[in-house]
Amino acid sequence: MIRLFQGDNRGGVADYDKALQYDPSDAFSWNNRGQARMRLGDKQGAIADFRKALELRPGLPTAREALQKLGAL
Repeated sequence: MIRLFQGDNRGGVADYDKALQYDPSDAFSWNNRGQARMRLGDKQGAIADFRKALELRPGLPTAREALQKLGAL
């Protein structure tokens, strides 16, 4: 997961894919994968991840802000 914070967005997506296999109820993993997808230009994938993060943790500020930035809120 550190790869996302090192700027390796593709590696970040792969890391969070694995994390979500183990715990699909982790809103922060959904949010962070959404951040990586947004940086890669995968707008629809990012929107889906941010929406799932908000479903699991309503009001999560980073997910809400990202959806606003993407014009999806």
